[in-house]
Amino acid sequence: MNKKEHPSLTYHEIDGLLYPDLQISGNPEANQQPLGKYGRMALNHLRNHHPQRFLILQMQGDLMEKIHQVEKEALERLEQLSEQLLRLQPMPQTEDTLVRTRHLNQIKSTAEELVLNEIVLRPR
Repeated sequence: MNKKEHPSLTYHEIDGLLYPDLQISGNPEANQQPLGKYGRMALNHLRNHHPQRFLILQMQGDLMEKIHQVEKEALERLEQLSEQLLRLQPMPQTEDTLVRTRHLNQIKSTAEELVLNEIVLRPR
């Protein structure tokens, strides 16, 4: 593969055809970093419900950095809310692990719903 330079874009050649070297963001590290659950949800929501904003962020090279920021904020907020909810609704004092597991799952579900509405599904 030969690399050829054109004004502001880099191309690589495959079988006599030039293909542009495109990046999703201006930060190559952000392109390589895998997205978690909340980042993928935010990316899909932005793509499907706010396509203009999605394209603007993509063209500016800020898309993946923004999505990784959403992922980080969502995880931090999920942890904070889970702790707060557990203080408000303490763990039942029982030996029944199913009751305790159900309680923790309910807290996680409530916290996740709040995080989705506050952070993940909010347009950027």
